[in-house]
Amino acid sequence: MFSLGFSTLGCPDYTVDEVIDIAVENSFKGVEIRFLRGQVDLSQLEELSVDQIDDTRRRFDQAGVDVVCIDTSVRFTSLSAEEQRAQMELAEQNCRIAARLGAPFIRVFGGALPGGVLSKEDRRRHLAGVARGLNAVAELTAAQGVTTLVETHDDFCTSAAIEDLWAEGVSEKVGILWDSLHTFRFGESPQETWDLLGDRIRHVHVKDSRVAGPEEFDFALPGEGIAPLPEIVSTLVDGGYAGYVDFEWEKAWHPEIEPPEVAIPAFARYMAQLTTRTS
Repeated sequence: MFSLGFSTLGCPDYTVDEVIDIAVENSFKGVEIRFLRGQVDLSQLEELSVDQIDDTRRRFDQAGVDVVCIDTSVRFTSLSAEEQRAQMELAEQNCRIAARLGAPFIRVFGGALPGGVLSKEDRRRHLAGVARGLNAVAELTAAQGVTTLVETHDDFCTSAAIEDLWAEGVSEKVGILWDSLHTFRFGESPQETWDLLGDRIRHVHVKDSRVAGPEEFDFALPGEGIAPLPEIVSTLVDGGYAGYVDFEWEKAWHPEIEPPEVAIPAFARYMAQLTTRTS
């Protein structure tokens, strides 16, 4: 059976202690870190500095809360050598944080391909560049015991797009973070995604939406939208998935949506109901 967690994207202004408190109060086993104290550049935080990160890890450990993933903005669709170097430096900073916190994963993106209609040759050239970038990060992270995950996001929301990327030689050291809303809004059922990508899925994001199509989506509290959350849960259970299913509430990017004190407990309650039904 999988475990439940949440991303600090949903509580971007929280301190480490506030993150731990809401996790413990709502029986979450893990968290993934995207923001802390309003800061998205985790390398700038004192709590994650070389001098203090071990104490931060002890606080999570003592509370029985896993740090599951460090969520980065790393992406590789630019073919610029300078930009690729900058992305590798960002990956290295975040890998250090993940390793010191005991997080098994860092999240990266394939990214958005250049605008306009690409020729078949240009598309393949960009896909090959993304594959090279992912492989380079995966080698770097694997050396520190951390696995690189590419999210179903941007121009890689669908299983077909992920398969096109893998066709360019993505390493077996790269796993997939399945953002289930993105595959759904492009027309895939949870079972279709699992059938195509399940053997590479290492981590899962869940959120709900009232409007979910290729061009737009919004955010709804769990169970109040149209995302097939019960089917996602049953697909994961039937597939024997034993990783984390994390709530990604995009409060940092959309301040108008419900606060973490409402949304994060709502996810815990809703998922408890679903998992009770499917167990």
